[in-house]
Amino acid sequence: MLAGCATGPDFATYHATLAPPKEGEARVWFYRPSKFLGSAVQPIVFVNGEEVGKAQPGSFFYADRPPGTFEIQCTTEWADKAQLTVTTNQAHYVRLTMLPGVFVGHVLPKVVPEPQALREMGKCRLITADGRNKDWKAPAQPDAPPKAASGHVH
Repeated sequence: MLAGCATGPDFATYHATLAPPKEGEARVWFYRPSKFLGSAVQPIVFVNGEEVGKAQPGSFFYADRPPGTFEIQCTTEWADKAQLTVTTNQAHYVRLTMLPGVFVGHVLPKVVPEPQALREMGKCRLITADGRNKDWKAPAQPDAPPKAASGHVH
């Protein structure tokens, strides 16, 4: 039932490992908090016509963009759109909300404020369009104790 759900790291873990966007760009986070409603509907997310990811349940991903105004679109039964004005060196958040449709559901992109996004992204997991997150591991921490070789939890 949950096939296709994201299995990568949670947002806080992943965010802490990222380098900032390139100078003059901003990071745009996309997330779909619901894991259950319309889980089979996973449309492609486009920014100004360019594919940037997939609206998978319980997942997040990002795309870095230069300043400007962008059209965010998810196409299923309807072509739902949102406008986003990107400001340099600022994080932006787009919530991908599943809505019921006539034949299949559709995903509505909506620009949301950071406090709301951070609350809602808490249980989301990283997903990338190319599946690179499949074997993602957090960078080694220099002070972290070594893991037990036996596989038992101590």
